Amino acid sequence: MGKNSYWLKSGFYSMGYRLSVLIFGFGSFYFLIRYFSQAEFGAWALFISITTIIEMSRNGLIQNAVIKLIHTSDPDDEGKIVLASFSINIIYSAVIYALLAGFSGVLSNMFHIPDIGTMFVYYGVTIFFLIPFSQFNYIQQAKFSFSGIFWSTVLRQGSFFIAVLIICLLKIEISLIDLVLVQSACTLVGLICAYFCARRFIHISYVLDGAIVKKVLGFGKYVMGTNICSLVFKTVDQFSVGYFLSPNIVALYNSAIRVSNLIEYPSTSVAEVVYPQSAFRTSSQGDGAAKLLYEKSVGLTLALTLPVVIGTLVFADLIIYVIAGPSYHEAATILRITILYGIFTPFNRQFGTVMDSSGRPQLNFALMLASVFINIASNYIFIQQFGMIGAAYGTLLSYVIVFLVGNTMLTRIFGIEMQQIFHYMFHYYGVAFQFIQKKLKTRLQG
Repeated sequence: MGKNSYWLKSGFYSMGYRLSVLIFGFGSFYFLIRYFSQAEFGAWALFISITTIIEMSRNGLIQNAVIKLIHTSDPDDEGKIVLASFSINIIYSAVIYALLAGFSGVLSNMFHIPDIGTMFVYYGVTIFFLIPFSQFNYIQQAKFSFSGIFWSTVLRQGSFFIAVLIICLLKIEISLIDLVLVQSACTLVGLICAYFCARRFIHISYVLDGAIVKKVLGFGKYVMGTNICSLVFKTVDQFSVGYFLSPNIVALYNSAIRVSNLIEYPSTSVAEVVYPQSAFRTSSQGDGAAKLLYEKSVGLTLALTLPVVIGTLVFADLIIYVIAGPSYHEAATILRITILYGIFTPFNRQFGTVMDSSGRPQLNFALMLASVFINIASNYIFIQQFGMIGAAYGTLLSYVIVFLVGNTMLTRIFGIEMQQIFHYMFHYYGVAFQFIQKKLKTRLQG
């Protein structure tokens, strides 16, 4: 009962906060794409893509290392681990902001968007708030507590959506730079909530242990590299479109990507629940536990995503018309290609979870680094040949290559069996069908 309770409760909160990101992020997108011109929205899309890379690289450097070390180190070292990670977080944030401020002019010239450099300068306020915000959430995840992460994310994302809604409905005149400051204020709201939810778990030492700092960096450097490579991999197409074509085309392309990215939320939610358990079990039970968790988690995620892929392929034109309007109709063709990424995402995401939790982050990093270069090359070739749609073709080819290489590695190291993954996928469909059948029978009898 205890195990089932953990998976149900953790899964509910993890899926819940990811769902809140999805709903509020999609809601903000829905209104902003109508409020700003295509060029302005293209600039905002590029800004969000770059800041997402920054935030996820921070998570990669610190999050998994904190979780892994807390579960594998002496309990008395927990306070030292928290202090070491917090110190690294501060230094990382300072370096990132210095780079953004220093190269703001270069970024403006690169993407032919004058305001984007200033947007990154003001983004420093958000970076400052994200230092404690992220630390509080890392600690909660290490303690298998997802409720605080859920509520702080809901408040952060929800307050931004409400602000956007008010701006758009009341037709308040606002610049992209002002919108960055609104984002900062909403991050502060989430931070306050995160503190109150995490404070009972916070145990911090006042002595910085150099050996533990090295351990965090030693593990985290690979995961950070992996996260950066993963996000660059997923945004190469948008950056390529922005560099080779124009911000207007970025807006068109981003409208399709926004929809296809929604399919990643089940994979991410499952991975966040699986990782702490995988780290705990592999440390005590070995690689056999990682194999079982991988097969089950991929099977579950595929069961959730395949119906969405099929439905999007059929109704792509209607989806784009509803979410972006008739002026973005060209994006439907892009959507039919990019939604196919969702077939390979569960495999690629859980590959990283298994490699990191089993103490092999360097292999995950190596594959993701190679995938970035593959995607850059394929995007360059396909964009030159086919224009905007070439970015989608090139990225889909890269997903296929990463899946094939990753599956080969997993089979050799863990003995992963593809038929077992599909066995679990159909098993979950059967469980869902029985649940629905039981509910209908109860209603009819009632």
